Amino acid sequence: MSNNYKYDPNDYKNVLGLASDLGLFYKLYEVYLKDNTQSNRFALEKQGEELFFTLKHRRLEGAITIDTARDLRDYMEELMYD
Repeated sequence: MSNNYKYDPNDYKNVLGLASDLGLFYKLYEVYLKDNTQSNRFALEKQGEELFFTLKHRRLEGAITIDTARDLRDYMEELMYD
């Protein structure tokens, strides 16, 4: 990943699926920034949905706090829609 992001996937490597979903989201975000096509946008949004699903389930399981889930979700939405 070429950018410095607010949340590092390595900080969540002990949370099932979160590190990989977050890392993939960042990779797809960078692809979209370089090549702003509809197919890249779709891939980014699809991964965003997967990430939000993972956040919801890890929060419900107690693996992350509600504040962490909310902060990560808000940050991903900010990247996707700003």
